Parts: sequence; structure tokens; C-alpha cells
Amino acid sequence: MDTPNRFVRTLAVEDRPADGLEGTADPLPETADREVGVALVVDDEPLVRAFVSTLLRNRGWSVIEAADGPSALALVPEALGLLVTDYDMPAITGVTLAEQLRLRNDRLPVLMVSGHPEIAGELSSLPGPRAAFVSKPFPVEEFLSTIRLITA
Repeated sequence: MDTPNRFVRTLAVEDRPADGLEGTADPLPETADREVGVALVVDDEPLVRAFVSTLLRNRGWSVIEAADGPSALALVPEALGLLVTDYDMPAITGVTLAEQLRLRNDRLPVLMVSGHPEIAGELSSLPGPRAAFVSKPFPVEEFLSTIRLITA
């Protein structure tokens, strides 16, 4: 019997989250054989947070989840390897969160996701390289290829 974190699942149309994230008709690859690093996923929408976290875990990331910026700042491990954050959240925006985390590590890869593509330009204020934006709803492969690009 497979362990819960080593599964392949096909997302049908009815399985897609109601907030507009696009699933894929192709099976999701199994978990990587080794841990890639630690990712912090921050989104105030529980379904989005769970979806993104599952995608990352299935690819070998150890994932820490937070519902907002202040909670995320309290959870940041020293060896953080990736930040995936929504832009529009209570208390502080995803850009402000990323700016604060970049003060600790100016090379931290940051992937901002939002249903408001017009905010993509705000990433230019982040110090250091390795930042990207993906607009919701996003195809799974676009999300994953962007992660690969900024963490390479």
C-alpha cells in the first residue's frame, strides 16, 4: 500500500478548487525521492494553501503553511528555500512579507500568486534576484515550471 505522500492523482474538473485554480488532466508526478528544501506557503484561502502545499510536497519540498504574513514571520525556519505567497492578505501584503524575508536572505526565491495580474510589477521592489509572479487561476505546469526556474 502506498503511503499518503506518495500518490498519483488525476484532477477532474469537479475536483478543481472553487476559487479558480486550474487542475490538470494529467496525473501529478509522485513525490521526489529526496527532500528538495523547505518552502513557506502563505495564503489566506485554505483551499489554495492546501493545493499549493500538496503540489510542493509531491515534488520533495518540506512545507510550512501560514494563513497570513504575521503568522508566516513567526514560523520562518533558518533554512528557508522558497516562499510562495498570495499578494492580497490580511495585515500585510505578500510583497511586504517577501521584503521582510529578503532582509534575512536576499537570494530567497519568491513566487507571488494573485488573481490580480496588475500587481506583478510590484515584485520589482524586491531586493535581489529570483522572484516571479503567477496569475490565478494558474495551470499546474506553469506553477511548477516557474518554481523550477526561480530555484535553479
